[in-house]
Formats: sequence, structure tokens, C-alpha cells
Amino acid sequence: MRDDRFSLLLYRTSLSGCLLGGSATLYLLGGVSGLVSNPLLNIATAAGVSLAALFFLYIFFIRMLDKSKWNLLLWLLILLVLGAEIVLGFLPPTARDELTHHLAIPKLYVNAGRIYGIPFAPYSYYPMLLDMLYTPWVRWGWDSVPKLIHGLYGFMTGILIYAYLARRLNAIYGLMGFFLYIFTPAILRLSNWAYVDLGLTFYATAALLCLLRWIEAREIRNPPSSIRNFQFRWLILAGLSAGFAVATKPNGMLVFLLLFFVLAFLMARRVRRDGVGKVTSQIFLFALLALVALSPWLLKNLAWTGNPLFPFFTGFFGGGGESGGEPGLGLLDRRRLLYGESWWQISTLPLRVFFFGQDDRPQYFDGVLNPMLILFLPWAFKGKWVEEKKILFGFVLCYFFYAVFLAEMRIRYILPIVPPLAILLVYGLHNIYLRITHPALLFAAVIFLLGLNGVYLWNYFREVSPLDYLSGRESRQAYLTRVLPDYPSLQFINGNLPSTAKVYFLFMGRRVYYCEREYFHDGGEYAGTLLRMIRSARDESDIQAKLREKGLTHLLVRDNLLEAFLANNLTSGQSKVWGSFAGGHLMGLFHSRGYSVYRIHG
Repeated sequence: MRDDRFSLLLYRTSLSGCLLGGSATLYLLGGVSGLVSNPLLNIATAAGVSLAALFFLYIFFIRMLDKSKWNLLLWLLILLVLGAEIVLGFLPPTARDELTHHLAIPKLYVNAGRIYGIPFAPYSYYPMLLDMLYTPWVRWGWDSVPKLIHGLYGFMTGILIYAYLARRLNAIYGLMGFFLYIFTPAILRLSNWAYVDLGLTFYATAALLCLLRWIEAREIRNPPSSIRNFQFRWLILAGLSAGFAVATKPNGMLVFLLLFFVLAFLMARRVRRDGVGKVTSQIFLFALLALVALSPWLLKNLAWTGNPLFPFFTGFFGGGGESGGEPGLGLLDRRRLLYGESWWQISTLPLRVFFFGQDDRPQYFDGVLNPMLILFLPWAFKGKWVEEKKILFGFVLCYFFYAVFLAEMRIRYILPIVPPLAILLVYGLHNIYLRITHPALLFAAVIFLLGLNGVYLWNYFREVSPLDYLSGRESRQAYLTRVLPDYPSLQFINGNLPSTAKVYFLFMGRRVYYCEREYFHDGGEYAGTLLRMIRSARDESDIQAKLREKGLTHLLVRDNLLEAFLANNLTSGQSKVWGSFAGGHLMGLFHSRGYSVYRIHG
């Protein structure tokens, strides 16, 4: 009975995630058709989110609540963490990718009334599944709700972990896995931001666990047809979840490839029993279901750019326009040139990720995990279910190393490894507890390591200082002015520039969400468009003419970065041309905290 109960919970949670993905996909189809302003489309999408939230609340407060001592303690700890995340979620959006991408692009769709291509923002062509769920709330001006939606995906991932471990061990260990996952610093931080990484993590975890459950179910000899039909649903959910992972973020392509290889490896050993045709068809079905979930995004980009994977693989597929990316370096060269790291520091990077992560510092992976996730791994592989444990660890290992070498190392880029590591951590703690002579030593070590996470959460609360805003003592404008140094300049633009203005953002990190005027920015991190204008200009009037061609009327500039960039990239002659243009055609309108607004005139 326990097996059925927790299997059903895993199934229903994965199904809820797929229904959310389906709601987002329908919104994409409606938005591309010009229905972003349609009340029915927006209400239907919001209703899908609300039903998923109600499902989580029912499971957490009704099905997971147990009055036994240890269960209740773990449940209360989880409730405390979730409460803190929800409180932080009601703060106005201030995280970088909220302001550049995950809320900024939906805001452009809302203003236009449709989903359309944005050539100067190549990342707008990425699959944006969760952003579709955010768009109705941005339209209604409730921009804290997308933060809660992202957190909901994190909370539902906790239920997946709970269901898996409760079935394998018991409910106490299930709650422990939920708590260890949700209390990881990187998860704590992202659960109150309107990002998409927790959505990718949910779909990756659902696909992996459903795949394992399907493989296990297939081992039952000669099951009744009713059971056999239900077992097949695990493969369907795994395929759809893998597709929604790709539809959430480009990193999802790695999730799909690894799961495909896992499935192919496991099925290859069953060829003798099932036959080549049946095994091949099941692998094909998994890939086909993933493609079904992803296909609207591929077709959209194919219609707009001629490249279904734009802005990737433009050399092979072609594509409409420049991707705007900067040429990349390999991992070794990048870390050596940017951070001066030696070969031994680079070689120990897999361990440093867990021990030395720091927020807002790219050299230290721009995030924090916890060494606890790997310290107990050696004990995880004892006892039962060794094959499943090896698959979980293999997924972690392959995803980690592929992610390291395919992209700049960021903690949030590798979040799909955290749920399998949390599961293996619980297995390790369980095995140690069964064999240790003095459990107090284990409890002390665990409490100490979890205390590091508690210190992190406390410091994060102090840094954010939410209480004045949430109590009403601090206005939204005052909070944003305190947290965002460029916000006063954006307020000036919104309140003083004409509605026909078009602003060129220079070294603003593309943080455009709070701008209420039309704008333009470079696709990469640098002022490439301006640099090309200056280098090709014969005199200052050429620069002005080229800015006018793009319809640009104003500049919003981070002064020190622009000055340093131009000083390092212009010849003396080009600097004179720029100086003449700046002196004769730029009028300073506003300056605050290192940011300036200029009007282009003449």
C-alpha cells in the first residue's frame, strides 16, 4: 500500500508539472497568434498555475503532515523555509535576469499584444516555457507572482524527492530529502526570483525518476493489462518532462541527451528478452514525446529565422541576423586569463564548487551549494537499489562535467544535479545511521553542516532587508531606489522623456524591465553597435546619422564603464571623432549614482 501511495504521488506531481508545461505551451501558441491581451487566454493560464499551487498545498498540508515526532519536526522545518521564501517572493523584482530577460521580455510582449521576434535580444529566441506562465501576471502588474511560480517549481521538486525516498525508505527520509534540497543555499536564493532554473530542475528530476520507475515496472513478469497500461504512463511522463526541460532553457538539451543515453543503456540489456523492435520503438517514443513538447518552440524559431535552434548552430542551420554573442574561450583559458587560476585550482574545480561558492562573484561560481551534498556519497551505494543509485550518480557526474565544459561555470547552470545528490545524501545518511555505534556523532555533523545553510539564510535576509517594505514603512519606489543604483535614472526617463523617445542602453547590463519607453541594447555584453558606428565614422555627424537611423533619441549610460571601454578600443583619431560627437550632439539631462541620461540633438 505504501508503494502504491508514494508511486501515485510521484506520478501526480510529474503530471501536474506536465499540465503546467501544457498551459505555458498553449499560451505561446495564443501569444504568437496575437492574443496576449485576450482575457480568456490569460485567465486560463493563471488558472493552470493556481491549480498546481492548490495541488502542492493539499499535498503538503494534508497528505504530508504527520503528527509523529520526527516527521512533524522535519515538516515544520520545511514550512519555515517555505514561509521565508514566500515572504521574500513578495518583494519587487531586482535580480539581474528578471530585469533583463524573464520579466523584461514578457513585458515587451504585453506592450505589443503579441509574442514576436526581438532581434537585439538573441536570448528572446530561447525556449521560454516558464516565461509564458509569467506573462499574464506581468500584464496585470503583479510582478511578484512570477517569483512565487518559480518557487512553486522548487517546492514541487521537493515533493518528487519526498515521494521517491518515502517509497524506497519511509516518510521520515522522504521529508529529510525534501528539506535537504529546499534548504540548499542556491535553491533558497532562486526560490524567490523569477528565473527558470528551478523549472528546468523540476522537469529534469521528474523525467529521471519517472524513467527509473518505468524501468522498474517493466521488470514485473506478466502483469495484468490494467497494470501494464498504467506502467506505460511512466514513459509518457518521462518523455514529456524531458521535452519540457528543453523548452524551459537551452541547458535542457543536455538533460534530454543524458536521459536518452540512460534509457538506451538500460534498454540495451533487455534486447534479448523484448526484442530489438520493441526496445527501439520504446526509445523512439521517449524521443518523440520530448519532441512533441518542444516542437512549438522549434517551429516558432523556424518560421522567424529559418533556424529551429536559433541563436545556436547558425553555421549549420543559418538564421535571421546576428546572435549577438561574444567569442568564447575554453574552460582552462577562460579561468586562467580572467581569474589567474593555476592548473591545480582548475583541476580541483569539481570540489571547489561545493566548498567555496559565493554569490555575485563569477570566479566563485556565482552561487552557493553545501559540501554536505558530496561528503556522504561514499556510504550511499551500500544496501539495496545499487543500480538506481549508480544511474543517479552517473547522471550527476555526466551533467556536471558537460555543463562545466560547455558554458561558463555558474551554480544555477548545474542545479539539475542537486535533487539526485539530495537523494544519494539521504541514502548515505540512512546507511551510516544503520551501522554507526554512536549516532550522536552523525547528528552533530549533520546539524553543523545544516547550520551553514541557516547562517546563509539569515545573512541573505539581512542583505535583502524585506521587513520595511513588507510592513509598508518603505514604498516600492524607495525600495527599488535603495536596491538598484540605476533605478533613479529609469524613473527620470519614465517621468520626463516624451512617449516617442527611444533609449540606447550602454553598459546597463541590459536591465530594462523598469523602463517605460522604447529601448535598444546590444545583444552581447559590450557596446558593439556603438563601437562599429564610431570606427566607421568619418566625423561626428556620421555617428549622429547612424543613431538616428535606428530611431535612437537618448542614451542611458554607466559612465565609468563606457569611458573605459572606449579608451581601450578606439584609436586616437576615433577618440577625437567620439569626443566631437559627445561635445556637439549629447546633452546631459540627469546623473545619479554613476548613471547618466543624455539626449541626442543637433
